[in-house]
Amino acid sequence: MRGATKARSAGPRQTGLRQGALYMAALAALFFAAAAQAELPTASPERNMCLDAAGPLALGSAQWNGWGRDVENTRYQPEPAIRASDIPKLAVKWAFGYQGSAVAGQPTLVDGRLFVVSSAGRVYSLDSKTGCTYWTFDAAVGARTAISIGESAPPRNAAAPRYAPAPRRKHGDSRKSKHQLTLAHLDILKAPSAAFFGDDTGAVYSLDAQKGTLLWKTQVDAHPLAKIMGSPTLYHGRLYVVLASSEQSAAADGAYACCSFRGSVAALDMTNGHLLWKTYVIPEEPQPYRSTPTAPQELGPAGAAVAGAPTIDGKRNLIYVGTGGSLTEIDQPLADAVLALDMSTGQVRWAKQFSRHDKAGAADFVSSPILRTLADGKQVILAGQKSGIVYALDPDHGGDVLWQTKVAEDGFPAGIEWGPAADHRRLYVAVSGLVAEPDNTSGGLAALDMKTGAKRWYTSAPAPACSWGPQACSHAQAQAVTVIPGAAFSGSMDGHLRAYSTIDGKVVWDYDTAKEFPTVNGIKASGGSLDQGGATIVNGVVYVNSGYGQRNGQPGNVLLAFSVDGK
Repeated sequence: MRGATKARSAGPRQTGLRQGALYMAALAALFFAAAAQAELPTASPERNMCLDAAGPLALGSAQWNGWGRDVENTRYQPEPAIRASDIPKLAVKWAFGYQGSAVAGQPTLVDGRLFVVSSAGRVYSLDSKTGCTYWTFDAAVGARTAISIGESAPPRNAAAPRYAPAPRRKHGDSRKSKHQLTLAHLDILKAPSAAFFGDDTGAVYSLDAQKGTLLWKTQVDAHPLAKIMGSPTLYHGRLYVVLASSEQSAAADGAYACCSFRGSVAALDMTNGHLLWKTYVIPEEPQPYRSTPTAPQELGPAGAAVAGAPTIDGKRNLIYVGTGGSLTEIDQPLADAVLALDMSTGQVRWAKQFSRHDKAGAADFVSSPILRTLADGKQVILAGQKSGIVYALDPDHGGDVLWQTKVAEDGFPAGIEWGPAADHRRLYVAVSGLVAEPDNTSGGLAALDMKTGAKRWYTSAPAPACSWGPQACSHAQAQAVTVIPGAAFSGSMDGHLRAYSTIDGKVVWDYDTAKEFPTVNGIKASGGSLDQGGATIVNGVVYVNSGYGQRNGQPGNVLLAFSVDGK
């Protein structure tokens, strides 16, 4: 790990310069944020409200809760209620259209209900079987995280009904009275639950999961360009939140004084949203450090955004996150790294940095680390980098590297974006040529042995013509992977969702989502590129958002549900 570059102490004149530069940066950032928010349309009420009101939720095993289904972020569904042999028969069961927005986020399913955010700021609770709408909530701005559901109070016993005293029985009558039978069984009422998500201004919300009403909202970061890309992770009464920003895009404007955002990890009390601790990846506050002909005043240090959902290690009381690069030429020891933070205090326990200099951003860790237990009982942290390299780290020895594997095939450079998935033996890694050097439209899926890093198979993405034409047509596979016993699901920027055999990598199912669909809520909807949040699979149904057109892709506005023969 490289040594930290210390920021110089500021005298009175330097302090004034710093305050002025930060003020101008804030004004420019507010302009960019306001322009983005101005594009959000005013959504009308949904047309397909469910006939029956939503009841309380019960958290159970048949669910996909949050980003990775589990807090280790494995993205593995061990009980999908779909046999691998039936996957070729998957067909659209229903489609739901988002109002006036490209898709964002990833569906969460708990107790028969889907929860999903949108880039227009509307949050939905839908019936998972029919797609009817239980409730909506309109956030102030767009959101892109998966939603985490948690019980906000313990379950309680229902009060026993009161009956008139049972008549006296004759001697020898062994029959139990109605009163006695009723008292032998007390109903358990489902606990009230909350739905948690982050938005594109760095705020976290808690909603009543049954009714959709706001419980609390906390602004975790005040930077004008802060945003939450990684889904909040809920664990033992605390909500762990990571902060990224859009400052790198704003810096393309020469008038913007770059850069002042610093990535961070925070812990909130799930019951009231109070901030328990917050740890900046870059401890030093930014200050003016140089001027250039194109930028009258540059600030630093800055950057090291955290874009992937936090991963929980309950055994060691640690949180694992991956960090992005520095936005300035001031080197930072915790940028382009995998960090382990103490869950109780936020203190950084250890860090493993993997810097590269062949392309800006090539060393970023965008996806969530995965914590997995091998057959011999040893645990391993698996982290995919935009360089296209997967690292296996030892959680018991400060993140020592156990193995590293370059995933993409020679001649087709590609990087790792939103993340792999891991079953009990293998890691399934999708790669995208859009983040490679040089940029290209290639993609692919690989299976790695989790113990050794050996590549068991690699399947290049098929290259069909994009349904919308040649513009922005790419076969890169940036979307997060999802795995079930026998099959791994991976979406492509060309709009195709494919299922691959986990045995040999053969494509066993391929569906083009980039087309128009009739929807259960009567909204005109079509699919597009598949990016960011991957498929979620529960109770025999595959759910996926299609139309992530926020960068390098085709926009769309549809949520699709697939089942065997569409039934």
